[in-house]
Amino acid sequence: MDNLAENSAKKGGTDLETLDYLRGVKSSTCLLLPMTPSPTQLDFKHPLSEEMTEGAFLTLNDDSKIVDLQCSPDPCSGDSSSSADSNSVVQDPVSAQLINNISMLDYQTLSKNGDIIGQPEICKLNGSLNVSNRKLPHFVNWNWCIIRKVLLWFVVSGLVACTGTIIAMVINIPKECNPDLPWYQGKVFYEIFPASFKDSNNDGMGDLKGLIKKLDYIKDLGGSSIRLNYIFEAQNYPENYYNTTSLLQIDRSLGVLKDFQELVTEAHKRNMGVILDIPVLSMAETLNKYDENDTFVFSIDPQESNFDATSAAIAYWSRAQNVDGFYLKNLEKFVDDVNFGKSLQVWKQILGYGKIFIASEEALNMAKDTSLTVLLSRIDLIDVHLDLQKGIDGLKKHIEGLVPGILWDKPHYPWIQWNIGNVNSERISSKHQNNTLVLTALELVLPGTVSIFYGDEVSLGGLSENEMEGDFHEHEHIHNLIPMSFNGEDKVDNNSPASILPWNSKSVLEPQYQNLNVVRSLIRLRSTTPTIYLKSIYKEGRIQRSMEIRETEGNLIVIERWFPRRNTCVFVGNLGNKPITTDLSSMFYGGIVIGSTNMSLVGEAVYLEKVTFEPFSAIILKLEK
Repeated sequence: MDNLAENSAKKGGTDLETLDYLRGVKSSTCLLLPMTPSPTQLDFKHPLSEEMTEGAFLTLNDDSKIVDLQCSPDPCSGDSSSSADSNSVVQDPVSAQLINNISMLDYQTLSKNGDIIGQPEICKLNGSLNVSNRKLPHFVNWNWCIIRKVLLWFVVSGLVACTGTIIAMVINIPKECNPDLPWYQGKVFYEIFPASFKDSNNDGMGDLKGLIKKLDYIKDLGGSSIRLNYIFEAQNYPENYYNTTSLLQIDRSLGVLKDFQELVTEAHKRNMGVILDIPVLSMAETLNKYDENDTFVFSIDPQESNFDATSAAIAYWSRAQNVDGFYLKNLEKFVDDVNFGKSLQVWKQILGYGKIFIASEEALNMAKDTSLTVLLSRIDLIDVHLDLQKGIDGLKKHIEGLVPGILWDKPHYPWIQWNIGNVNSERISSKHQNNTLVLTALELVLPGTVSIFYGDEVSLGGLSENEMEGDFHEHEHIHNLIPMSFNGEDKVDNNSPASILPWNSKSVLEPQYQNLNVVRSLIRLRSTTPTIYLKSIYKEGRIQRSMEIRETEGNLIVIERWFPRRNTCVFVGNLGNKPITTDLSSMFYGGIVIGSTNMSLVGEAVYLEKVTFEPFSAIILKLEK
């Protein structure tokens, strides 16, 4: 009994000390109360079962298997509960024990500096100590402040990069979505007779060096390539330029090979092609030694070539001198030759990829059967000359006979190259001076490629009728090869030595320099309008035309051009010498003028219910979709 009393006294004293201690602090610092006895194993019963009694739910007994964890008040301790909570834990030992077990086994309470609450000072977390026989993860001690800053920096940088990428994509989006075509399709060529173009040394004859000086003029006009007429060595050049004696030598009056090489280099720097007129003197010889799969070997020295004259010239100028194509002059004279088809195949293989052949409309009309098939597959452009010899109706029929025609049968067939003037034809200004600008506008709205003969952009004429009648045979081939006239260069400088007269007489007509801006604007319009320059529409494997000449009265020509998802364009030209008032509203309601021979009309809205077209004038309208 005494022992019991003594033990009770001791136990009571301890409880009083604990209560005093807990009341002295603001919160409990121990996870496990030192004086709380450990419970025996719990046998839980359902609260509504009959076996439940009104006694205590749990009986607390000392159990040596349960280890009391000691807590000491030290700097490791935290302040997680109030003194009132501590009192309640003491008064409810069962709750205290359950909380203790859960806290110690499944959860570690940490202070702000990484210490375990209720552990001695030596329990600071350093990533290597064990707490309750369990090693804490390393990420607990990571510098999360820096980590958060780095992650924020990455997120912000990613957002900035994405924003910049989107802005760059928007800026670089093409303003126009035009089909990508080979360099010769839908473009504008500029045809030149070099001896009559630009004289660089005052000897009275144009030359290659002078042409180099005018490349920027041609580029500014809108020419994408230059086509040179007859530059080869000939007897009595240039009067008899057609009497070629060698296809491998440039006539000395034009310059030397180095000049030609410089011309090609400078043209290519300006993204311009160089095309030569080459007379076809023969078909390919000894065809049994040629095969379609052969690799042709040739010498840079033209004298060492083993080919026939035409094949050797094509190989030399295209391979050694980097010429971009050839106009096969006089090809129509060989369409009936037994070797015609095979020769075109050989020449095309010699020519190489990306370079072109041009043939005349006459050659197309004369070729038959196999020759026609080979011509359509090996020629890239068919040159078509437009004139007014058969009047306005004849001009319409000529165009309608070609569009659409055999050239529209298959996608890989040649494109048309339209021209109103060339080295072999009479200048349009000689007989139809006022219509030169209108016809230039007309050819620029036709599907295909366009060729402008030098001087037509300023309406140069040919020789006077008096000179032609006085000595016709002397001027038979050069009546249209008058010297080119450039604005501002015709003034005579009294301080310079007297210049030698040009080899040919000047034009009887004064150049119309005011036409230059009109032609530039029309070429620029064409080059940026797919509705105009595209040949046809390819849909579901079929070729559909994109042009029609509308029926009109008298001298009025109306051409409609269309293309899917593009504005329709309409050309209206009056080639007569009287105004024409008409009603075209049954065809088109109206549109915006995007091109005209009268520049002041560009941008104006025109309604076609009742409109008057001035003589020798033309407009190009863009209709609303």
